[in-house]
Amino acid sequence: MLCLTVTCYKVKSGWGWRPDHLLDGAFPETRRQACLYPHSLSALSHALGLHSKPTTLMTSQLRNPQEKHRGRLDSGKTQAKIRLLKTLLRNRRTTLQELCSHEVFLTKLNGELIKAIQDMEDSSALKVRTMLQQQDILETVRDILEHLNEKKLQELKRELEEWEEKEESKMKYLAQQVDRLNAKIEKTYKEVSFLSSYMDHEYPVRSVQIASLVRQLQQLKDSQQDELDDLSEMRTVVLRSLSNQIQKKKEKFLKALVVKSQQPRQEALLRKMQDSRDVLKCTDRFREFINQFEEEIPILKAEVEQLRVQVQEPREIIFADVLLRRPKYVIFFA
Repeated sequence: MLCLTVTCYKVKSGWGWRPDHLLDGAFPETRRQACLYPHSLSALSHALGLHSKPTTLMTSQLRNPQEKHRGRLDSGKTQAKIRLLKTLLRNRRTTLQELCSHEVFLTKLNGELIKAIQDMEDSSALKVRTMLQQQDILETVRDILEHLNEKKLQELKRELEEWEEKEESKMKYLAQQVDRLNAKIEKTYKEVSFLSSYMDHEYPVRSVQIASLVRQLQQLKDSQQDELDDLSEMRTVVLRSLSNQIQKKKEKFLKALVVKSQQPRQEALLRKMQDSRDVLKCTDRFREFINQFEEEIPILKAEVEQLRVQVQEPREIIFADVLLRRPKYVIFFA
């Protein structure tokens, strides 16, 4: 038992205290003998220097008073050593019990920690697996959205090109009509000038009518030119706005791609969806513009036909009574 307690105290010495230094320095022989004879009081007395001798030898040695006094001192030292050893044994037993209880506590705590770590690893593995599955789903959705957006963008570009071609052909047709009308107006103006130079004295009233008709023609020409200018300006504004919107969408799309590569995938997916909504809104707006222009084109054609009908030959206007193209008396209904 002494050997076990000494070992336990050496383990405790790792914590910063060594009570067994009392035995190491003061009683080395006592420790050695105690380990050899743990359960024997004779071993304890032998380690303390109390060798068993015959009674006659002790009595013969104690006859001298000095030797007797020395023997008392030795016995007192021996008893003090015994008490000290008992105290050390008691302390070491207590320390051993504390170490055993601490070992049981640490073993139980280690088991709980191992179980908690295993549970944490299992939950972490499950979370990582779930996150990987979600990431695969998000990547698939992102690829699908990118493909759909690219396809939609190509369709919009194709529709825009077709619309531009149609508008360009319509503008060319309107320009040709304007040229023809200008040629007719110029021809009419020349004829009116020629007739007015010869008919000033005979037909002063006709001259006034001719001047008013010329003014009306000029006004019609100006109004038609204004309408054409407005139409051209409208076309330019619409094309510019469409181009700006497409450019903005391209820049926004590129910015979204850059942000997507720098930020988490969830935010990139949300921004991608927002861009898709914006593209759909722009598509609806373009279609509304196209439908509006398609509705305005027949009206413009009707106005051009009306102007063409109104612009008549000067001879028919001046000599309507002679040519019998209209009745002499025109009745106006208020």
